[in-house]
Amino acid sequence: MGKRLFYGILIFVLSIGIGYYYSSLWKKENSLKDVSLEYKNEIQETYVFEEKVRFDAVLSLKKYYSECGHCKVNQVELPKEFINLTEKELEEIYSDWNVEVFNNREVVLGQNINSMCEEHYVLRLGKENVEIYRMEGFNDLYLLKTTDITREYLTKTDIVNLEEGIFIYGNGNLNSALEDFE
Repeated sequence: MGKRLFYGILIFVLSIGIGYYYSSLWKKENSLKDVSLEYKNEIQETYVFEEKVRFDAVLSLKKYYSECGHCKVNQVELPKEFINLTEKELEEIYSDWNVEVFNNREVVLGQNINSMCEEHYVLRLGKENVEIYRMEGFNDLYLLKTTDITREYLTKTDIVNLEEGIFIYGNGNLNSALEDFE
């Protein structure tokens, strides 16, 4: 019985020693991980790529007209002064435009305009001929052109409609309406 007690105590003491040894290894391993995480957070990037406009980039201009709600998009030739500009530089130089898309292949600039777009027309009958007015606002008309279409070739319905004014949107629709009167 004495030997059993001795071996039992010996096994107990050895198991405590082994447990202590492995726990100290585990603590060292975790403290090394924490140190490596601290170093990772301190690393800073030294090279930053700034995207710039290329010579072959496409430039689009978007105009939003608040009075009529239309949006016109035009692709224009890229001005030479745009080449190699960053987005910040472009925003500073062209502050009256909003940069909507910016990358080295495409630039889209947008602008809000507080008027109607250029494609709103009114046809009216002048003294003798049909006149084309461009709308610059809902009540502002600007005489654009007096046509060669005279009153004598118009029907009574056309004369009544033209005296009230025929509202037309779009250059294609304007040309079509004028052809109907000829």
